Amino acid sequence: MILVFLDNMASIKDLNLIDEINDSSNLKLINDRLKLLFWTKNPEITDEENKKKYLDFLNEYWDTLRAYGAGDLELFPDKINYLTLILAANSKNHNIYIKKLAEKYAEKIPIEDGDSKINIWDFIDVAANSRNNDLHLERMILEGDTVLLNQKNQSIYNFEKIRLKLKNYVEKVRNAEMPKEIKDLLVKKSEEAFEGINIGYNIESGIKVSTKEYSGEIPEDWHPPCMREILNDILSGGSPSHYARRSFVVYRFVSQFDPNLRPIEEGIITNRSAQDIATEEQIERFLDEIINIFKSVGDFDVEKTKYYISHNIGYKVANHITHCEYCKNWRDDGGKGLGYYCRPDSTCSRKDIIHPLDYLCHNINRHVKKSE
Repeated sequence: MILVFLDNMASIKDLNLIDEINDSSNLKLINDRLKLLFWTKNPEITDEENKKKYLDFLNEYWDTLRAYGAGDLELFPDKINYLTLILAANSKNHNIYIKKLAEKYAEKIPIEDGDSKINIWDFIDVAANSRNNDLHLERMILEGDTVLLNQKNQSIYNFEKIRLKLKNYVEKVRNAEMPKEIKDLLVKKSEEAFEGINIGYNIESGIKVSTKEYSGEIPEDWHPPCMREILNDILSGGSPSHYARRSFVVYRFVSQFDPNLRPIEEGIITNRSAQDIATEEQIERFLDEIINIFKSVGDFDVEKTKYYISHNIGYKVANHITHCEYCKNWRDDGGKGLGYYCRPDSTCSRKDIIHPLDYLCHNINRHVKKSE
C-alpha cells in the first residue's frame, strides 16, 4: 500500500506525543508539510516559475528534515507524517486534509493502459464503503472472480481506497478518548500547524437559524449523525448517492429557515416552496453556501448542482420542497444509499425522534430550556 507511514506504527509507538507536538522544530516541519500539500499555483507567474518555486520549497523541506532528523530519513519523515495527521484530524480542516492527501497519493499509483484486474472482494470492500455511484458493481465488467476497471474507474478506485483508509485513521484520532487538556492542546496546536496556509474553501462550524422558536448559531453537533456523516463524506471527497445528497440539501435548507417543517402534517403531504420560508436573498446565499460545500465531490458541476439544489428546495425550477426522508427510510434504506449514513446515537433512540429535523429541534429546545 502506498500509504507506508500508516503501516509503520513501530516508528512512533515509543514517542511522547505531548513533547513531540510542543517541539517547535516538529511544528515547523508539520506546517511546511501542509504547505506542500495545499500548494496552489500563483496565477501571476508562469507555470515554469510555479514549478520552480514548488521544487525549491520541496527541497528546502527535505533539507530541514535531514537537519532535524539527524540523517534518519527512514523513520523521521514517518513521524512528521503521523504528527501532521494527528493535528490535521483535530482541526476544522480535517476533511479537506483527507481529500488533498488522498489525491496526492492516488496520483502516484500508475494507471494501466488497458483494463486493470481487481479481486472482486477487494473491489466490494472499497465500493461498498465509498458510496461512489461510479463504483457500483452492476456497472462493472466481471471476469470470473475479478473486476475489470477501465482507466477512469482505476483512478476513482485508487482515490477511494486511499481516501477511506485515511478517513478511518482520522476518525479514530478524532474519536479517541483523552483528557480535555490534551484535546485542547491538540486543537490549539492544529491552528498553529495550519497558520499561513490557504485552504481554498472551508465550511463554518455551524449554520445560522432564525425562526420564531430560536435565533442564533447552530453548532454542527446539534445536527443528527446522518447529516454530519454526509457532510463529512462530501467534504473529504466522497460521492454520496443522489438520495443522500437530496436529503442533506433539503435538511440543511429547512433546518436553517423552519426546523419545524415536516413532510407530512396532520396526515397531509406538505407542499411548501423555498420562498414560503425564506426570502430570495436568503435562498441565493444558501445556494452559494451549498455549492461551495459540493465543490469537493468528484463529479461536481456548478450549473447541474445549482439546478438540482433549486429543484430539491422548490425554487424557480420546481414549486415545492422535496423533503428529507423520515428516519424509518434511512434505516430500511431500500437501495437508496441512506443506511450507510444512519449511525444512531442515544438521542436518535428517543421515541419522539422520527425525522432528522426532530433531532435538531430536540437540541434547540434543550439549549433554550438550559438558557432559561
